[in-house]
Amino acid sequence: MISGQAIADHSIAHAGPWPRSLRGQLVLIPTAALLVGLVATVGIVLLGARTRIATEITSGIQLGDELVATALRNVANDTSPAAAFEHLAQELPRVRHVQFSLFPSDGPLLQETKAQIDDSSQHQWLWLGQLLAPPPVERVFPVIVRGQTAGEVRLRSHSADEVQEIVSEVALFSGVLIGLCLLIVGALLWTVQRSLKLVQLLADGFDRLEQEDYRPIVPIPLLELRRVGQQFNHLAQSLQRVTTDNHLLIHELISLQERERKELAAELHDEFGPALFGIRAEAACIMRAMPLDEAPDREIRERARSIADLTDGIQKLNYRMLERLRPLVLEQMGLCQAVRQLAASWQARYPNMTWLLIIDRDFDEPDEATSLTLYRAAQECVTNVIRHAEGSEITIRLRQMEAERTDEMDAASAGSRVLLSVHDNGKGLPKNLRFGFGLLGMAERVRRHGGVLRVRNRHPSGAITEVVIPKHGQVPKGEPVHADPAD
Repeated sequence: MISGQAIADHSIAHAGPWPRSLRGQLVLIPTAALLVGLVATVGIVLLGARTRIATEITSGIQLGDELVATALRNVANDTSPAAAFEHLAQELPRVRHVQFSLFPSDGPLLQETKAQIDDSSQHQWLWLGQLLAPPPVERVFPVIVRGQTAGEVRLRSHSADEVQEIVSEVALFSGVLIGLCLLIVGALLWTVQRSLKLVQLLADGFDRLEQEDYRPIVPIPLLELRRVGQQFNHLAQSLQRVTTDNHLLIHELISLQERERKELAAELHDEFGPALFGIRAEAACIMRAMPLDEAPDREIRERARSIADLTDGIQKLNYRMLERLRPLVLEQMGLCQAVRQLAASWQARYPNMTWLLIIDRDFDEPDEATSLTLYRAAQECVTNVIRHAEGSEITIRLRQMEAERTDEMDAASAGSRVLLSVHDNGKGLPKNLRFGFGLLGMAERVRRHGGVLRVRNRHPSGAITEVVIPKHGQVPKGEPVHADPAD
């Protein structure tokens, strides 16, 4: 049976090396289809243009033949060849697609009477005319005046006019189609942009869910996405309920843990401690009562000394257990002294590491609950560094910050805050960082006091954990928990 994660990984693996843009697909595909349609339409028009040009030229040639024949019959009885050519120049009209040229046989008269009846301008689309126009047709008609050949009239097909007309039609048609395409693409862009704003609304909503912001999104007017928006709001409400329940559960577990630690520490201090002290006192009495010169008494004395030494070791173990369960120095002397003692105890156990403790001179002790949270955070941070960081230097810092009031901050966001930071020079955070029970418990403790927990990598090496807690119960704006191994 294939798991959901395997299916998701398989889908991602086959999604391609580059992300696909929905906006690009929704716009480029119709645009490409419109362009293909435009090119195909222009191609069809141009394919039919050759037949159209040939038909027009054939019609023009036929009309030209008739006009030349009529004009030649009219000048057959003129008095001179010059008069005949002058009449021809006047009688032969300008005909589309046909060019007339007059060539008198008399040499000197050739320069004066040679005329081109059709003076159409040369078209600019010469390459298109060569592609579409059929081969030119040329016919020669002798000019006979009073039974003598006086010269000739040449008729030549001329396709420039028709080619120019086809080019104009294609340009107009293409302009209309291009304008229509631009209008359609603009409408597509506007529609896609408007629709993707709703998708972006959903994406922003999921980003807020990741930051534990469960506010519902506004109703989506688009019919196809309306149900998705409704399901998103249902999901946000369910996650809010589950997260609230989890926070309450963790809060109760932490409170229960603290109560049990407090009760156990009280029993160890009030019951177990005096009992150990009594055992040690009795052992001391036995040692004083036994003389040193008799062998049996010396053996009893040595056994009593061993009992006293074992009792002393158990007392030290009891003291360390009390410090971990409920440090008395925290209750009696405050957070600063408790953190100093914590650093000193770790330094005694790991003398090869460099320990640096920085506490501001003007640091003001917070309340008992905040002090306990900061102390537990320091314990957890140092423990994680020792276990996982593989570094040689640890720095613990306690300081007090005064947040300046701004227009974006309300009274609850401004005020005095306590900052605890623990950083090292180890290997840093892994890319796939997941909070364990220790960090989760620390995050919940910080959250309960309206604080912020940040865990990130340092440059050039190591990691840093920061805990910021309002000193008088203010709740700062921001993410309650932030972990960024990529920093």
